[in-house]
Amino acid sequence: MHDFSLDHIRGLSGCSHFRMPAGRQPGGPILEEGFEKVELVTAGRCWAWNGSSEFEATAGTLIWHHPGERMISRSDESDPYHCLVVTWFIDRPVERRVPRFTRWDDRSEVLAYGRRLLNANSDERIDRRALALATYAHLQFHAHAWETTATDPAMPAQLRAVTNAVEADPAANWSVGLMAARADWSLSRLHAAFQQHLSTSPHQYVLDLRLRLARELLATTPLGLARIAKQCGLGSAAVLCRRFRTHSGMTPGTYRDRQIT
Repeated sequence: MHDFSLDHIRGLSGCSHFRMPAGRQPGGPILEEGFEKVELVTAGRCWAWNGSSEFEATAGTLIWHHPGERMISRSDESDPYHCLVVTWFIDRPVERRVPRFTRWDDRSEVLAYGRRLLNANSDERIDRRALALATYAHLQFHAHAWETTATDPAMPAQLRAVTNAVEADPAANWSVGLMAARADWSLSRLHAAFQQHLSTSPHQYVLDLRLRLARELLATTPLGLARIAKQCGLGSAAVLCRRFRTHSGMTPGTYRDRQIT
């Protein structure tokens, strides 16, 4: 498990919105020692090196640079990239905690976050260290959340249709046979696809969604356990308690108490 501490961050070096001029190229400068940098593409298209090959970045791509890494190397001259650039002073290099390339696909969120950050950066009343820690933590969390929840881009359309349907109504009676029928696959093919693209079984996938919904309802509503169990597709309060304890090592009541204390 990664250490997501912030104790190597010394402060905020810079924060800006960069627009690559048409007809020019960035050249891929190398990030100096003593810095970490994020470039969040807001428009256009560009490329950055990922090992021995170039990775194409479009609006919503978040690129996390560590010292010694080559930054954006090439821009589409017909569609030059724009990006939010955030740079931190660091007192020592740390191991990579999130992938170098992640996504932030909600463009309205990206633009709104950029405006808030640039406004805060220009406001002398805002404590600089607080802003440095807040921006690093926010972008690190977003990259981590994307890494752990992003859909496999190679997922077949049939499997995506199944998972979308289950996520839309996890409380429905999702038997493995029903999911296989929705995909127009055999049971064995469905199981193989879940293992390959989601690293789980169809049954466990449904159960995880139901327990996730239960945790949300426990933390955000005063509903009783029987009502939550019904809304989550877990049948009864007894089943909810048994599944919850097996999965998290605590009762639903203990979980709820921890969220509000």
